[in-house]
Amino acid sequence: MTILRQWRAIAPLPGFAVLLMLPGLAIHWGVLPFDYRMPALLVVSGLCIALCLLAGFTFAELGLGRPSFRQHWVSCAALTAGLAAIVVLQTHLFTFDHQPPAWLGFAPFYVLVSSPCQEVVCRSIPKLMTDRLQTSAWVYVLYSSAVFSLIHIAYGDTALMVNTFLVGIVWGIAYLRMLNIWPLILSHAAIGTLAFSLGIA
Repeated sequence: MTILRQWRAIAPLPGFAVLLMLPGLAIHWGVLPFDYRMPALLVVSGLCIALCLLAGFTFAELGLGRPSFRQHWVSCAALTAGLAAIVVLQTHLFTFDHQPPAWLGFAPFYVLVSSPCQEVVCRSIPKLMTDRLQTSAWVYVLYSSAVFSLIHIAYGDTALMVNTFLVGIVWGIAYLRMLNIWPLILSHAAIGTLAFSLGIA
């Protein structure tokens, strides 16, 4: 009976991961066209955020409070510069053959919708879930990083999944310290834009 209780306690973690993976898996298996990946992300993210709000969580608890601390922005700018340097270094060490997307149509959606949705769903919500389970900080960081990596499964690119897992660790640690998602949204938008423009993602 104890094992059943423990499973019920942690069941939301794998359940949430599977929910976020569903669009990627549907694309991977050919059930959903690849071009639908962004609308599918938007639907799943909207569902997750709506469920959190219905459960009584506030926008501030989702990390969407007023970004009032200047040191958060300064720290995130330094973090983003370091990540950007690593992304550029990768282009010198490895060969990537991704084609950059059509920026005029893609960039506004990526910066204004996709990056915020991914940060809330992969950083803020896992923090609420792991806090409720009273897990350690490292459980949160590894879980949120794994979720962030797994939502990119639709691309079928191992290097992309490894990169998103590693950068997810960095952003997860940053979120633990700030508990404000706005600087990370900006960092995500900047790094993602750079990675797309260099053909890494």
